[in-house]
Amino acid sequence: MSSTVPKAKKLKPRNSYSADQREKARKYYLMGLNMQEISKLMDGLPVRTLEKWQTVEQWTALKNCKPIKQRALELKKAGRTMQEISETLKISRVTAWRYIKNATESD
Repeated sequence: MSSTVPKAKKLKPRNSYSADQREKARKYYLMGLNMQEISKLMDGLPVRTLEKWQTVEQWTALKNCKPIKQRALELKKAGRTMQEISETLKISRVTAWRYIKNATESD
């Protein structure tokens, strides 16, 4: 009787990321980019890794969106277009639209 020992799987080494990469990703997040956009800008850094960093380092608490949302609403009331608002605040048109839509619904 011959006993066969199963082959050990080769483990893929874990990626290690520098503090600079984390800082760069955090800055992108605070600029208003989503995880997929950040991943693309960071040469395919896994979205799951970004999500873990976001949770551990509490990026959401750092993101001070309220003034940006208020500024978007002020610009809309001043007669600016969504394109102008998005360019002024350096956010996407969809984000500007959502900020304004949510602000007008809560009024």
